[in-house]
Amino acid sequence: MQHVTRTLRPQTASALLERVHALTACDPASAELCRLLLAPLAREDSERQHNLVETLRAYYACGARVDLTADRLFLHRNSVRYRLDRVRILLRLNIDEPAVIAALSLALGNADALKSAESKERTDAG
Repeated sequence: MQHVTRTLRPQTASALLERVHALTACDPASAELCRLLLAPLAREDSERQHNLVETLRAYYACGARVDLTADRLFLHRNSVRYRLDRVRILLRLNIDEPAVIAALSLALGNADALKSAESKERTDAG
C-alpha cells in the first residue's frame, strides 16, 4: 500500500497544478496577480538580462538545490546564489517558504501557459 501511495503523489501533485494553472488562466484577476508577482523579476531581466525568472524556475525544478540548479543552468554555484539573492531582494519574499513556493510556482506556470498561448496565436496567424 505504501509503494502505491508514493507513486501516486507526484502524479496527483502534477495533476493538481495543471488544474490550478488552467483555472488561473480562465480568471483574469488571478492571471494578473501571477503577473504582478513576477513583474519585478521580469523587469530586471529585461533591463539587465540576469535571467532571474529562469533561475527561479530551475531552482524549484531542482528541488531548491543550488548545486543542481547551477549544473542545469551551466553556472557556478555562486552565480546561482547571487541571482537567488536578487530574487529575494526584488520580491521581498523568502522564496524557500512553502506558501511562497506554491505562489511562485503557480505564477511561473501561469507565465508558461501565457507564453505557450501567445506562441500558438502567432503560429496560427502566420
